[in-house]
Amino acid sequence: MTPICSKLMYLQFIFAVSLLIPTPCSAFLGGHLIRSPFRARLSTSASVEEVDIHDLQSELNSEGLNLCHGIMHASGVRELSDIQYLTEDQILDMGIDQFDKQNIKRVQERLSNNDSHHLHQLRELSTQRDGAFDRKVLSRFEVEERQDFDIRTICSENDVYTGQLFSIEQCEQLNRMSEHYAYKKIGTINSGWTDQIYTLTAQHMACKDVPGMIPSTQIILRQLIQELYGMFPEIVPGSICYENDGEPHLVKYNGKAKGTVAHTDNSEYKFITVNAILSGQDEYSGGGTYITVLDKMIKLSQGQVLIHLGDLEHAGADIKSGVRRLFIAFFACRWKDDLLNKPILENARD
Repeated sequence: MTPICSKLMYLQFIFAVSLLIPTPCSAFLGGHLIRSPFRARLSTSASVEEVDIHDLQSELNSEGLNLCHGIMHASGVRELSDIQYLTEDQILDMGIDQFDKQNIKRVQERLSNNDSHHLHQLRELSTQRDGAFDRKVLSRFEVEERQDFDIRTICSENDVYTGQLFSIEQCEQLNRMSEHYAYKKIGTINSGWTDQIYTLTAQHMACKDVPGMIPSTQIILRQLIQELYGMFPEIVPGSICYENDGEPHLVKYNGKAKGTVAHTDNSEYKFITVNAILSGQDEYSGGGTYITVLDKMIKLSQGQVLIHLGDLEHAGADIKSGVRRLFIAFFACRWKDDLLNKPILENARD
């Protein structure tokens, strides 16, 4: 056997053995935990080929309705032909200005005269911005109903969990609320969707700015905080609070967009990140959260939440098409072990 053949066989053997070595937290899959000394190459693209989402933005641009994309999409419009199903009341409820309203009417008239667009309506359109978070009014002695967050462990060693934060109806209401506010704030500096809160994402919005969003979500988030104490018993009871006045906040990706590079949300302190997806998986392609230490891409279904500590390195996968909306909260806390409360100076933010 030649030295070259021998070397090739050796490399093939090493590669085959490497496939048998489980990644960190493989105990979650039933194996034994073995740490690999090699760091996985970071990839922020989804491995499965996905179909591109219909380009509604381009269609609206061609009709002079480019500023209506957000509120149209949140109301259920996915193709230009869906506009013909919008009612007078829905258009009024959107708060559409007179100029855009005229363009919508023009498109509706053209579609109604075009037999090829008389198709069966596949998706229900809605502009409703209340109702999904309604709860029963409690009498004096009744106890508040507890939400089942269906918390599941992805990796206990690295404190990575998933759960269900919102229902589909609640997600869609939050999307309509945010886009209704954003449309009204078009032309107002640093209002609506902005890039002034966080540097990693292009479009974000503080929930406190959206009328009704904090009152709608506060019971669920209060109960989630109680759930976090059970998940992290080392935290001092009563110490969890929002990291800053801008929390919680929304993030939006529209069309082809770069994800986020590998980063930590807070490597100076051991705080908690809560990241919920408000979009359905049929609304975008790409996306997902890559956890470096797990070498794993996590993709959530609408309303699901990813929970991890702020010092966990992760990255956001590129968005290929469509609209992806997120609800994010950064929580500060105090730990029973006071050493965990001291800042790691070399990781301090600028």
